[in-house]
Amino acid sequence: MEPMYVICFYWEGDRWISDVSEAKTNDSKFIGVLNKMGGVSLSLASRYINNLYHGVKRFATRPFNFICFTNESLEVHSDIELRPFPMITNKGVLPRLYMFSPEAGLGNKQVLCLDIDVVIVGSLEKIMAYNGLFCTRPKFNPRENHKIDGDIMSFRAGNEAATLFYDPFIANVASAIKLTRGRERYWLRHVASTFADRWDKVAPDAVQSYKWHVRRKKVLPPRASIISFHGIPRPHQVNDRWLKDYWV
Repeated sequence: MEPMYVICFYWEGDRWISDVSEAKTNDSKFIGVLNKMGGVSLSLASRYINNLYHGVKRFATRPFNFICFTNESLEVHSDIELRPFPMITNKGVLPRLYMFSPEAGLGNKQVLCLDIDVVIVGSLEKIMAYNGLFCTRPKFNPRENHKIDGDIMSFRAGNEAATLFYDPFIANVASAIKLTRGRERYWLRHVASTFADRWDKVAPDAVQSYKWHVRRKKVLPPRASIISFHGIPRPHQVNDRWLKDYWV
């Protein structure tokens, strides 16, 4: 079987609003959340990327090549390829849209893109078996389940993905920033809400939320493959016993 790509991104810099004076009233809720990242050492970032790689390797059901797109000097496993990538926006936001570009060098292969703070806890068979244009998870909040999110995505790299996701972005970057307020999930919803496949349909129960499905019970859902640590806390801030078996 031909290897697929499993990719992640790590970047440092601004998160949308770098100066409070730039914020307008309707953006005030983002102040202090999306400004300068800060507080993350390269050793901690390296730990996240290595742990993600080890989780994928442990539970992969098909060959894969692991790529981390980054411009930082990280200490990672020798099987992880580090690739630099351009920061196209002047605030360093929307970085992962680069993966849809021809310049990313992902050919026409199926690509699984994971946020570095997800934790792999079970077989990736159904996730890695997906062979389609674009699949991602819905929001975990039942009241917003109709909206898609972007921390666990699979897509077929190539001309169609570039035409849909990247070309409109690169043609008018300023407009994309204004539309999304620097949040990639809003671009994904703008482009793909009408045609995206969803993990809850493709691989039921495989993608679970730490905050919604794990935190109170302190045990893993039996059919889970990936636990999403969206928001706070992050894995290194959690002391649950199960995490010590999977985030290593």
